[in-house]
Amino acid sequence: MPEPMELHSIHTFLFPFEWKPLQKGRAVLEDQTDLKRIIPIMDGAREKWKRMEPWSKPQKLVQYNEANYFYDFVRPVLYGDKAAKYQVHYQYKGAQGGQYSIFLTSGEQFHLELDAIGLSFYSTGVGILSFHCYNRTESDSKAILKINQYGRRLVPPFFGTNPDNVGEQAFFEEAAWESGLTTVQYAELAKSIILRKPDRSVLALEDFSAFLNGNPDLEATPGLLKQLFPPLLLSSLSISPVLDDRMFVVCWYGNDALSNSIQTRDFNQQSDDRDWWYQYIFVDGGNKTCQNEAMTAQSLKDHSNLRWSGYGTLYGVSRYSFVCLTGSLDSLKRNYASYIPTHVQTTYYKLAELALLQRGCVLRFSDEVTAISDLPDKNPDLGAHVSSLYKQYIRFVNKIYFREVTAQEQGIELYDLLQKHMRIENQVKDLDAEIEELHNYVLLLEEDRRNAKLDILTYIGALFVVPSFVCTYLGLIVPESLKSPFVLAGFCLVSAMLFLGVIRSKGFWHRVFLLGALLFTVFTLFLFPFQK
Repeated sequence: MPEPMELHSIHTFLFPFEWKPLQKGRAVLEDQTDLKRIIPIMDGAREKWKRMEPWSKPQKLVQYNEANYFYDFVRPVLYGDKAAKYQVHYQYKGAQGGQYSIFLTSGEQFHLELDAIGLSFYSTGVGILSFHCYNRTESDSKAILKINQYGRRLVPPFFGTNPDNVGEQAFFEEAAWESGLTTVQYAELAKSIILRKPDRSVLALEDFSAFLNGNPDLEATPGLLKQLFPPLLLSSLSISPVLDDRMFVVCWYGNDALSNSIQTRDFNQQSDDRDWWYQYIFVDGGNKTCQNEAMTAQSLKDHSNLRWSGYGTLYGVSRYSFVCLTGSLDSLKRNYASYIPTHVQTTYYKLAELALLQRGCVLRFSDEVTAISDLPDKNPDLGAHVSSLYKQYIRFVNKIYFREVTAQEQGIELYDLLQKHMRIENQVKDLDAEIEELHNYVLLLEEDRRNAKLDILTYIGALFVVPSFVCTYLGLIVPESLKSPFVLAGFCLVSAMLFLGVIRSKGFWHRVFLLGALLFTVFTLFLFPFQK
């Protein structure tokens, strides 16, 4: 058996998405995100997807090390539970040993070894697809940047426009989709991404040709995902990006020269190595996207964790990346630190996945708040929608949104960095305020409905209770000589009109009807029955 090629880097691409049922009408959120919509379909596609068993008892050393890293109350969302009520995890069969190939318009090619394709669904209406890859062919630092940049794009971020038309009306009339796509493929988008099975047959292909005909659907399922997901799932669910067109990148890279370069951690000193570290964190495949030295230095200080920089190990976090730079794998082995790439591949990957899930849930709930706000005030199910949303939010806070997930010091620091730069804490606070305002609004509507019902009862009292009392009273007190069906009917009609006027009128007319009702009451009770 041939020796495996040297490992230069590990790349994991995570694509968070939201899923909704394709059906007429609008169900409450709990019904929309019930995993019973997912599990039968995914289990029925067992020739491609395998459901992963929960890690209640780790079967391998790596599983133990990874699971033991987290608090016990965090493990269910990361590794599943037997009931599969809140999350379920799948892995694509036969992906291990395949290829994740990235072809650029420039002619460059990058072929990564596929280790696994994972797929997770959560009962909040969010899912995460992940591609786990090894790079054994490219050692150059610029190649690592290009792999991360071009390998994470599943949708064109923009279309190029003709610069000669700037300032002219023609600029706003452009519809040259093919040339616009070619422009962005030179800048930020691969020419194609091909997934291959171990026998090198094509598993999935994305060449972005679907965008050449114009009028693209901004919420459509990316083509690469369509070829991986079961057709029945796509025909029953709407699957769309929950964040943007980019996948999140988790990456370890081993390079002795960069790892030992003082410029990678002396952020105030401009150098190619420092700029490369910036590009690595912020996934810049071309030029560095910050050309202000003070801002570059401050951004690197805010987004870097240098706890082990003395040993040549650096971590960086942004809204769309979690990266690690160390010496080469051979150097790590010599220094008894070969576990670092595995930590990035397992525990730190799980930190990033959890943060992405939290961010996706917040946006999914915000989307639901907007949808509920668009429902008519008279919708009888408005209260049920808000109640279901609030229940899902409470479940999210208790089972997904954790302030701390591990007792390990560096794990706390890195998790805090992810939380900070994804702005999750602020978004959760904003979401809490949105839900509270929506809840108060629904309470106000329900109070108005109760008052309307009480008004109806009041009108009924004015129309029937008061006339009934008048009729009964006159029937008992009035002498037989004064009793007449027409008289009693007249008293009933007048009393109903006067008291209904008191209830319905306002201002001047309210005082008029009130005075009339008072005089009528005095006449009815004390004057008419005792006249001679």
